[in-house]
Amino acid sequence: MSDDLRYDLYGLPAGNPYAARPLDPLALPADRELVLELAGFIRLEVIEAAVKEAISKGRPAYFLITGVGNSGRTSLANHAMYLYQQAAASLLPPGFTFVTHRAERGDMTHDAYAVLCSTLLSLRNKMNAQGIDIPPALRAHFSTLSERGAANPMNEYDLQEIAEFTATTFAGRNAGFGIRYEGVPAKELITQAQKVFENTSTVVVFVIDSYQHANTVQITEADRQAFAERGHVFDLDTLTPEQIAALAEFRWKGHPPAPFDEQGVKNVFSKRPYTIGQAIQHLEVLLDLRLSEYESDVPWPAAEDLRIHERWVRLKIWQRDRWNRLRGFHG
Repeated sequence: MSDDLRYDLYGLPAGNPYAARPLDPLALPADRELVLELAGFIRLEVIEAAVKEAISKGRPAYFLITGVGNSGRTSLANHAMYLYQQAAASLLPPGFTFVTHRAERGDMTHDAYAVLCSTLLSLRNKMNAQGIDIPPALRAHFSTLSERGAANPMNEYDLQEIAEFTATTFAGRNAGFGIRYEGVPAKELITQAQKVFENTSTVVVFVIDSYQHANTVQITEADRQAFAERGHVFDLDTLTPEQIAALAEFRWKGHPPAPFDEQGVKNVFSKRPYTIGQAIQHLEVLLDLRLSEYESDVPWPAAEDLRIHERWVRLKIWQRDRWNRLRGFHG
């Protein structure tokens, strides 16, 4: 249906600006402007200061990001690596190259050693792809790491030596790397990764689900305090109605003003908590619904019928709830 929606009426040649997806400013330059602090939702200045200090001192920057689904964890993790790349590019010689290893949820296991081995071998492949010559001694380390399985594991200090050697080789080519672990299932990975990379200049971001579930790592207050001694912890909570109204305004890229009524958004979204992902999804659908009902050719803002006011939003939410009670069209 979205193919038939006339976004040009809103002055949106690129489509719906509220399309819900993880942001990745390293891959998509346009995403660099879409991360919003939302009056305290996140603290970008803390991340910027942390990565600059880490780079200047040649040590790792560690971040732990927690939250429920659709709370913006992956977007913030990606942005932390982007801020690291930007800081390194400004503090190091011109031409700095930055690569990333991103362990997705499907790559994660409860075997922290296996995950770390996979990380180091991935960095080896990144070096090959970037044309970075791997010294014979380091290549021998990688070969040993690859050949030895879980039955004959290396000591974490052996892994630390490989990580440090790898970082030094990257630095010799004015390059660096960042690591993101998505959906960490065991706290052993956090503690062991901190040990393995403690002598490297890098950024490591751990993304954790805030659920009481067997496959989710349970972080205690003591764990958080221990992590805070080396890095920074970010808890992504639900948004306030004021933050959602600011989000609706900030994300708007069409003809001004944004069609969402500010006070109406605050009123409608005050009934229950919404994560940033849920709020974005609602804004996306509401904009599409408004366009789907519009039959004129008069563009926004001349067309009052394209305004998304509180009464209309409440009607759509009421209709959604009624359909949900029937469990779909077929009941």
